Amino acid sequence: MHLYVMRHGPAEERATSGRDADRRLTPEGRERVARVSLELHRLRGGAPLPLVLASPLARARETAEIAAPICGAPEVELRDELALDAGLPSSLVAALARGGADALLVGHQPNVEHLVRTLVDTPGRGATALLPAGFCTALVVALEPEPPQRAQGRWRMTQILDPRALAPR
Repeated sequence: MHLYVMRHGPAEERATSGRDADRRLTPEGRERVARVSLELHRLRGGAPLPLVLASPLARARETAEIAAPICGAPEVELRDELALDAGLPSSLVAALARGGADALLVGHQPNVEHLVRTLVDTPGRGATALLPAGFCTALVVALEPEPPQRAQGRWRMTQILDPRALAPR
C-alpha cells in the first residue's frame, strides 16, 4: 500500500465571494498540478490510482479533480477530515491502511506537513531533514508502511515529487 499526500495547487489570493473556502486554483496552479500528477502516474508505472480523497475546499477539490483522471482514478471523494480546520486525519489514514488500496490525499498546509511528519516520526531527524525545501503547493510525498516487524502504524517516505524540480510540460 502506498499513501500519497499532496498539498493543493497554487490558488488565487482572494475568492470573488471573499470566503477562503472558495479560493480556486490559478491557471498556473492547474498547470503545476497537472505536471505533478503526470509525474505521480509515471512513478506508479502507469498503474491506476484506486482512491483520491480531498478536502471539500475549492482549491483542494480542484486539485484532486485534475489529478484523478491523470492518475487513472475513478472519482474524487470529498472528505471533511481533510479540510483546513479538521486537524490530523489519523483515523482516515488508519482505515486506508487497513483497506490496503493505494490512495492520494489532497489537503492544506500545515495539515499535510503535520500528517507526514507524524506518520514518519523519525527520532533524531530534524524537521529540515525530513522536508528540506518545505511543503510547497502541489508537492506530493509518497509513503509506505514500515515492515510489520518494525514500529506498527509508522510509515517511511519513499519519494518527494516537488513541482519546483519538474520541467514545464
